[in-house]
Amino acid sequence: MNKHWTHWFAGAAAAVVTSVCAAGIYGDPKAPVAGEVLGSAIHTRDGEELRYFVLRGLTDRYAAEKGITVTSAEINAYVSKVQDSLQQDRARNLARRDELTRKLAAGGLPESERKALAAELDTVNMTIAALGTSGPAQSGTEDAKAREQIAAAFIRQWKINRALYQQYDGRIIFQQGGPEPLDAYRLFLEQQQAQGHFKILNKDLEPAFWRYFVTDSIHSFYPRGSKEEAQAFSVPWWQAR
Repeated sequence: MNKHWTHWFAGAAAAVVTSVCAAGIYGDPKAPVAGEVLGSAIHTRDGEELRYFVLRGLTDRYAAEKGITVTSAEINAYVSKVQDSLQQDRARNLARRDELTRKLAAGGLPESERKALAAELDTVNMTIAALGTSGPAQSGTEDAKAREQIAAAFIRQWKINRALYQQYDGRIIFQQGGPEPLDAYRLFLEQQQAQGHFKILNKDLEPAFWRYFVTDSIHSFYPRGSKEEAQAFSVPWWQAR
């Protein structure tokens, strides 16, 4: 999960920002109404954005119905795990930077190898810069609060995913934020649509809305029947040793 830790702050913060919408209205009110979810209009010209708002409305209600909550202890454990992993990533990259620097300084390398090592060194330096010079515990109160909000969002989503998988089963895919029960989401949406809880009013957006759930080639799946699949939702990945 190292790549997840490296991009944790930027990606998660963006996810929190894009979740904001006006009460009773999803999307840009200046855009046409493309659908409805639980009685609220969705304004968009984009099928993927339509799917996002539909899922947001339905999974918010699903979490409430299932009593899905996040505790302070869970948030603290998550943030601590991220902090430890970021520090480990930084230490590994610093060691690799020193190794590459020594090799390049020694000289006598074939030009192709020298270029490859120099390119890797550039990448390592960019990674170190992205990781920063201090850990989460050393930053300010506002940053700490933002991290806690992001942690709560990730933990809540994992619990929603687990509940959907337990209810609908099906295949699981790898995602940056953890395992995702792809088939469970599709079955959940089909059921919710049949019950009238959401509607796609702009039929031109329907293919893009469903593409994520019916196009296997864009996903990486847990092997069916594998140990990884069986354990995907048994222990939260941030608690795994």
